[in-house]
Amino acid sequence: MSDRAAGDGHGLLALIGGNEDRDAERAVLGALVRALPVPQPRVLVFTAASGGPELLWAQYQPAFEALGARPAWLDARSTVELDQPGALALLEDIDLLFMTGGDQHRLMDTLGGSQAWERLAQRHAQEGLALAGTSAGASALGARMPRGDEGDQIAGGPPGPLPPGLGAWPLTVVDQHFAQRRRLARLVQFLGVSPGHIGLGLDEDTALLLHPAGGLEVVGSGAVTVVVGGGPGTRLQAAGPGECWSLDGVSLHLLTAGARLDNTEQPDGMPEALRSLLRR
Repeated sequence: MSDRAAGDGHGLLALIGGNEDRDAERAVLGALVRALPVPQPRVLVFTAASGGPELLWAQYQPAFEALGARPAWLDARSTVELDQPGALALLEDIDLLFMTGGDQHRLMDTLGGSQAWERLAQRHAQEGLALAGTSAGASALGARMPRGDEGDQIAGGPPGPLPPGLGAWPLTVVDQHFAQRRRLARLVQFLGVSPGHIGLGLDEDTALLLHPAGGLEVVGSGAVTVVVGGGPGTRLQAAGPGECWSLDGVSLHLLTAGARLDNTEQPDGMPEALRSLLRR
C-alpha cells in the first residue's frame, strides 16, 4: 500500500457507528457535509440494508436538507434492480453515497459484485466521489464484515473466516455500536481469523473520516477503538466442555472525538498501526 496523496482522485471515506443525531445538532452529519469539496452536495441515500427504508428516508431527507445538501433516495432490493439503467444513471450525478444501517449481509447481497458497486468504486478512486456508511453501512465498507448474532459480544465462539465486505478501506474489520453493545472482545476475536487486518470499533453518534489528503479525523460524541494484532488465534485444549482461545500481540488505541492524525504533521512517535490507517 502507498500513502494517499492529495489530488490522487480519491474521495472522502466516512464510517459512522450508528444512531447519529439526525434531529438536533447533527454534529456527525454536519461534519460529513462540510468535508465535501462542493457547496450543496448531491447526496444519494441508499437504504438497501434496511428493513424499514421509508422510515429512514423520512429521517435523512430533512436532516441533509437542513445541512444544505440535496438528498435523493435509492432503495434497490436486489442486484438486478440496482443494475437497471435508471438506477445506474443516478450514480453519475452525486457527490456522496450514504449507506444506511440495517443488515450488512442484506446490503452486500444487493451491492456486492454489482455493476453499480464497480462504478461507485471507480468514481471513489478516480473522481473524488465520497462514500459513507452508518452502522451496517459502515461495516460493509471494510475488507471483512462482522458476522454472527449482532447482539452478542463474542459471536458463537471462535468464528470461521469473516465474509468479505466492499473493501473500500482495505485490511479493516469495522464494527459499530461499539461501546454501547460492549463489542471489544468480539472485535479482538474477529481479528484472530483475519491476520494482518486492523479492527475499527465505532461508538454510536461517532464518525471516523478519512480525508482525500490522507488525514484522519474523529467527530461526534464518542470514540473510535483501533485494535491491531491477534491473528492467527491459538486454540488450547480445555479440561471442560468449553475451550481456551489465545491471542498474542494485541494492541489497542483509543481515538476520542476531536482527534486528528496526519502523516505530514505527526511523523514521529505515531504507532505504526495508526500510521497504516492513513495509507491505501
